Amino acid sequence: MNSEKIYDALTNVREDFIVEAKEHRLRKSRKSIISLCAVAASLVLIIGIGSYLFMNDQLPAPGGNQGGGGRQDGATTFMSYAGPVFPLTVSGDTDGVTASRDITFDFSGFGETTKDENGAVLVGHSDVMVSDDYILTNDTATEKNMRIFYPFASNFADLHWMRPTVTIENTALDTELVAGFYSGGFTGIEGLEDDRVNLKYINSWDEYVMLLSDGEYLRRALGDMAKHDQIVTVYEFTNVQADHNKAVAPTLAAEFNLDYDKTNIMTFGFNGTEWDIDNGFMRRSFFVPKEGSRGYGHSRYMVVVGDDISDLTMQGYQNGGCHAGEEMDVTTDMTRYEMPLGDFLALLLDEYMTVYYGFNYGDRTPAGNLDMAMLYRSVVELLFEYGLMSDNAAWRYTTGVLEDIFSETLNMNRVFYLSAEITIPAEESVVINVNMIKPGSFDFYGAGSSNVGIYGYDMLTQLDGSLVFSGQSAGIAGAERIEIVRQNFGFDLGNGVLNVSLDLNLPHYYLEVRVAARAME
Repeated sequence: MNSEKIYDALTNVREDFIVEAKEHRLRKSRKSIISLCAVAASLVLIIGIGSYLFMNDQLPAPGGNQGGGGRQDGATTFMSYAGPVFPLTVSGDTDGVTASRDITFDFSGFGETTKDENGAVLVGHSDVMVSDDYILTNDTATEKNMRIFYPFASNFADLHWMRPTVTIENTALDTELVAGFYSGGFTGIEGLEDDRVNLKYINSWDEYVMLLSDGEYLRRALGDMAKHDQIVTVYEFTNVQADHNKAVAPTLAAEFNLDYDKTNIMTFGFNGTEWDIDNGFMRRSFFVPKEGSRGYGHSRYMVVVGDDISDLTMQGYQNGGCHAGEEMDVTTDMTRYEMPLGDFLALLLDEYMTVYYGFNYGDRTPAGNLDMAMLYRSVVELLFEYGLMSDNAAWRYTTGVLEDIFSETLNMNRVFYLSAEITIPAEESVVINVNMIKPGSFDFYGAGSSNVGIYGYDMLTQLDGSLVFSGQSAGIAGAERIEIVRQNFGFDLGNGVLNVSLDLNLPHYYLEVRVAARAME
């Protein structure tokens, strides 16, 4: 998989952009081996966002929620919420179609971890197998054609093991995967005015109902993607060389002037940012990698959106502090060119996935199963919704570091849909089986929570009303491995009640368990 395939899946992009960009020959107007010099300027040093938050002890674990143990409808509000099992939803000619549903939570491997021959975790100790089965019945004299959508909560990084499989009449169904937008929001921290500093994931089932029940989330996911053909200026830095025997962390800094009201700067491969808005000055910097380390021999990019920068110079330093008196020799080749932003983002995403994220397309790694066009779309959505390309960027993205956008797109929670066209013959039924691995919700160890070691699994009986259910039921397999702590299903392990009928008027069912003592013997 490479950037050419991303383009092919997205739009009709000019071939010369693809080939020339990959060979670093795009419209060169300036190339030089930089002669380094000291820069005398008064700078305002802005430390990295992550460093600031960690130093101030205000950065929670990614995806975690502050506090756990609260109750809604009797269920625990876990610090890390995996989301419920959603019901099947449909569109099309559904008049006269009814559905029944039977869901099974299989705890046969609960409390154990299964790995492949390479040591990669296949099934975690709190992951359970879920079978979510449907019988759709057509009570009319006319065949029914409809599209089914099966929603599930996950993220791009986990799709390789969390994507459900769907069969119809015991035959694998060819489904299309559709990705929804980031399902959560943001939260602020004390001392900063912007309230969009940290990610705030959904932590309760009713928030998912609010997100999905009116259908707008799915409609947006199915909508066309805007074409972003705005021309940007790219500064590409290659062949970066420094003597690592003379410094622990040789650093190359790009120093320049700009109009902050007319220009935004985004970077790829840079890890330092300093700016002086009053004097129209900015410095971007990156550590020079050693030969053999990740990123060695790969380009760094500075993307200028809006008016171009001026008075660009390069300066080498002994470390990322970039302090006067600590200059050293660092050399680089620099190329300046222009191209459409959307095309360039596709090239950078390919670079990120192959080099910096550590994936190798086509083998056993997660990227081998990723739809890169779909991932690209989600990257662009985040950049234009909350990143520097939005009118009001979230504070966590104001440094313009594109790796942050790429990484968060991969790891942000969202709702995916598996979609397919089906036909139900007149006065007949079809059986649809969905199987998946479902992680448990939990509280973090060391949090002082009384719920540590307890894992939660829940489901929704209804979502958007597109299917009329005649009945739903639920069951447990592998019951000998669990102790039930809290539930509202009505299971009774001691008396062998492992299958129950569900009340369709009750929208949410939950089951909270721990590993049974006998299972650990």
